[in-house]
Amino acid sequence: MKIRDLILMVLVLGMVISTGTLVAFASSGMTDVKGVTSQSSSGELLESASKNLEAVAIGVRNSLDGQMADQYQLIKTLAKDPAIIETATKAQGYSVDELYEMWSTQTLRKYNEGKAIGDSNPDNDLAPAVSKFFANISVKTNFMELSLTDSRGYVIAASSKTDDFDQGPDNWTMVLKNDVPVLEKDNPNELGEDWYNLTKEMKSGFYVSQVIWGEKTCKIEIVNTIIDPATYKYLGQIKGVFNYGTFVYQFANVDRLDVYELKVVDPNGTILTTSLTDKTKINNPKFNLTNDYTFGSAIALSNGTISDPYADENGETVCAGYAKSADLNSHIVLVTRKIADMEAPINEFVGGLQNAIGEKSSALIKNMIIIGAVVAVVILVVAFLIIFLKVSRPLKKLTVISDKLSQGELEGLTIDIHGKDEIASFGEHFKGVLAAFNYLKDELENKK
Repeated sequence: MKIRDLILMVLVLGMVISTGTLVAFASSGMTDVKGVTSQSSSGELLESASKNLEAVAIGVRNSLDGQMADQYQLIKTLAKDPAIIETATKAQGYSVDELYEMWSTQTLRKYNEGKAIGDSNPDNDLAPAVSKFFANISVKTNFMELSLTDSRGYVIAASSKTDDFDQGPDNWTMVLKNDVPVLEKDNPNELGEDWYNLTKEMKSGFYVSQVIWGEKTCKIEIVNTIIDPATYKYLGQIKGVFNYGTFVYQFANVDRLDVYELKVVDPNGTILTTSLTDKTKINNPKFNLTNDYTFGSAIALSNGTISDPYADENGETVCAGYAKSADLNSHIVLVTRKIADMEAPINEFVGGLQNAIGEKSSALIKNMIIIGAVVAVVILVVAFLIIFLKVSRPLKKLTVISDKLSQGELEGLTIDIHGKDEIASFGEHFKGVLAAFNYLKDELENKK
């Protein structure tokens, strides 16, 4: 085999091995990229999706707080209304009997136990105009009831009929004596309604109760004292019974939120409302969330997210976002989404991403093969030229001279090989051989 062919074969084999190794490395690298992309994309997107739940919870919490602040402000504003202050001031000049006579229709309802209670008539109380004003507000708001008491705790205006005339510490009850209705004082140690006493004790003169559960709804009492702006004298209290159940339910509309459930929970873990159709969890001790991981985090951290899947009280595997209200009741908004619903679009996205990487990988490998082949051809051509100019042609010249020397032809033989490589060095040595042959030839001719 010619040396040129051997060198070319070595070069070709080297190029094939190099190109194949490069392609295999690139293919392996792209496979690793797909795997890492799958893991990192899924994890990051799942965490991002759960962070969105926190944003939803914070948004609902802020709206809840803002609207509750409006309810508080309404009661505070009514407490400063001139007509209400005037009514509370006017009541100070009436005795309990006189106020009760105006407040009650004087009709008695007899109960099985023989107790008789007056039935109020807002149109006949001390301030019918104020009562009608309260009634109009109740129709337009979530307040189930609005009432006004004087400094002794007697109801002097109300939005609707009520059988509870005395809210203060000295409670009175209407009883029948000889078929005549008479007001009698209850237990002398009676302290009156909690909200009434608590409001008087508040330095701010403002009180908000915890949720009070009724048969079908929950309510909150919002109370503010009435103070004479000129003398700062205590004149009474205005109370609003706020329908918190109806109010908070509006925040449980998740149709446009793309979540599994939104619920509002009180600090004791009682569910106040849920977006689920089944409402049996509301005010149900069996579904109390005191031991729920998300609820505990909300109590401790105010707001955040649970990105690690966990089983909620419904038995669903979910992620959650939470936010604790800054409202006086410190209620907590919890938003959850099923892991399956979260992973479906993520898996679809990651799958599409992997397919795109696969397509790009195939195209890249093809391009690398083509580029490798082109580079190999270029290198082979260059190598061939180098071998031809530096090896094949000089060796051919030396071969011709060697053949002529073997036949004894010395005339006109010259060696024209230049350079610094091994072939040129061999040519220089061959010149010495040729010179020796010429010297011997000359010696032979001289001896003749």
